[in-house]
Amino acid sequence: MRVVVVVAEDLGVREALAASLRESSVVFAEHTVEDALRRMITIPADLILVDDTPKLGVDALAKFKEHAPDLPVVAVLSRGDTETHASYIVAGARACITKPFSFDDLNRAVNDALAVPTELIQPRHVVESASLHNPATIDRHQTALRWISRANAMLDDPERLAYLFVDAMADVFGVARCAVLLEDSGNVRVAASSGLSHVVTDSLRLSFTAGLMRSLEAAPVLIDRATIADSGAIREMALLGARLAAPLMWGGNVAGALVLSESPSGRGYSAEDRELLALLARSAGVALENANRYRHMSHRQDQLQSILGRLISGVVVVGRDRTVTMMNESAEKILVLRSEDIVGQSVQRLGSAFADVALRAMTENRALVRQEVRDVATGSTVGISAAPVAEHGVALIFARLPQRDAPQPSEDMLGSPYWEFLSARVAQEVKNPLVAINTFAQLLPRKYESPDFRTQFSEVVQKEVARINRVVETLYDFARPPRLTRQRSRVNEIVTNVLSTFEEKFRETNIVLMTDFDMSNPTAELDPLYFAQALHNVLQNAYEVMPGGGKLKVATRAQGTNCEVTVSDTGPGIDSDNAPLVFLPFFSTRETGMGLGLSVAQRIMRQHEGDLRLVSSQAGSTFVFTVPLGGPTKTTELHAIDHATAGIVNEDRFSR
Repeated sequence: MRVVVVVAEDLGVREALAASLRESSVVFAEHTVEDALRRMITIPADLILVDDTPKLGVDALAKFKEHAPDLPVVAVLSRGDTETHASYIVAGARACITKPFSFDDLNRAVNDALAVPTELIQPRHVVESASLHNPATIDRHQTALRWISRANAMLDDPERLAYLFVDAMADVFGVARCAVLLEDSGNVRVAASSGLSHVVTDSLRLSFTAGLMRSLEAAPVLIDRATIADSGAIREMALLGARLAAPLMWGGNVAGALVLSESPSGRGYSAEDRELLALLARSAGVALENANRYRHMSHRQDQLQSILGRLISGVVVVGRDRTVTMMNESAEKILVLRSEDIVGQSVQRLGSAFADVALRAMTENRALVRQEVRDVATGSTVGISAAPVAEHGVALIFARLPQRDAPQPSEDMLGSPYWEFLSARVAQEVKNPLVAINTFAQLLPRKYESPDFRTQFSEVVQKEVARINRVVETLYDFARPPRLTRQRSRVNEIVTNVLSTFEEKFRETNIVLMTDFDMSNPTAELDPLYFAQALHNVLQNAYEVMPGGGKLKVATRAQGTNCEVTVSDTGPGIDSDNAPLVFLPFFSTRETGMGLGLSVAQRIMRQHEGDLRLVSSQAGSTFVFTVPLGGPTKTTELHAIDHATAGIVNEDRFSR
């Protein structure tokens, strides 16, 4: 059984890849390259799958090739163009697949990556292959694999799983004593055993602070009682009658162990025996981790339907036979239809406009985002996003758009880069959730009988649908301009309150904050909440462009009839080509987020009859808020200011 390490930042992508490969492989899913490399120290891998996100991609591939140059790597690409594909192949990837991928495409890429010439295979594999010529070794491996396959049917009962692996060790190695140790409330107990007295199994509790578990946690590899130096570990293994102990891993941590007594032959354990015990331990760790996850998820079997029922957006699923297979409560309200009258009927019952979007997405096998259609029955305009779910049809997510008498778009509007940024952002934010939904939908027919898979399917799909819903809701929130409730407000106080929410973030990232507040304490007619939101968006932007630390200066000044709030950072600055675009909705130079922060902030300021502008973009960025003053400032307020709170600094303390 091959060992595959999946490396992806997005949880949905990790779960989709793991679910697709778990039938034929032992899969370990990691969030970062560093976690994957640590995993590979203790568990030799046969293959790596890498997602091409900003923090991974070609750079991650280079790190893997540096540490394991002969290990095959499959790249999971967001873009299917020839240039991207070629860049990964040149960097050392054996194969590439494009998201969203099919189950067959993934397995074909994995098999292509593993199908390499014999001379390229690492010596570890050569030794293992040679050892398999021994008929006794082959028989033991086949026996172990049969026991491992049985574990998949017991994921609903962790206790039965523990006894299964005890029986597996007794059958494969023929030992008199063996046990499975598992963590329980901070300590480790004997969860199942064979040949041990009840006195030992009932009373023995191991700690991670000393002894056997401490040794396994310090170096999570198979250990032999005859070669370890820790006296506490030797004593605990003697109590268990154990000669070998192999760690059980889940979530990247040691959570127990498999222990074996002396070999019945009296000749000790061979290298093949030790490798076989390590394989059983890896498989037991995966099975027990899945069982633990199943136990937590089994209480949420109906959560997907519950979540869909509470979504503000309507959700309808149309099958390949063009009939409606599911409809949530919000869809009933938006379309003024009853699900019992629609489910099982032709998609045309939703209206020709809905049917057109669904059938186009199905025929073209691609997502259609932000399609506006007119629902004749209710006389309203509805915004729809349609996502294919492989052979299961199309999912429609929609909501009623606010009624407005909007002018017809001019040619300038139609040619605006706004639409390019919008489509790119929405496609990016929707594509990763679709990978998980698409993959689990493909696996559903073949794994439907598995309660564990149905639970995992329910959890993944409802979580990813919620992500898509957040994207849709973000777009709707952006489409609705804020309604201001102005009141006479002290600008310094609002700025101070917003800065206080960033104190912990700035401390963690080593950002030095300096303030220079106007001592006249200017007041303005503001909506404190919306003005604070605009300032928060700009500060968040500054925080994100200085992940390695830097300086941030915030100043307030009364200038004639206006008050100015200046935010300056020492980040990388903004390229001259991008500077005119920073306030355009959905424009962003980063690959995360919707690119709305600065656009929303500028809109809020203009509704205050003020403005937000970028006045410097070289060697850091400087943004200036301008808002009309609410009246003449009072010099008598000078004495009421707390200078420590104001944080007054000299200009020469801030330099780029």
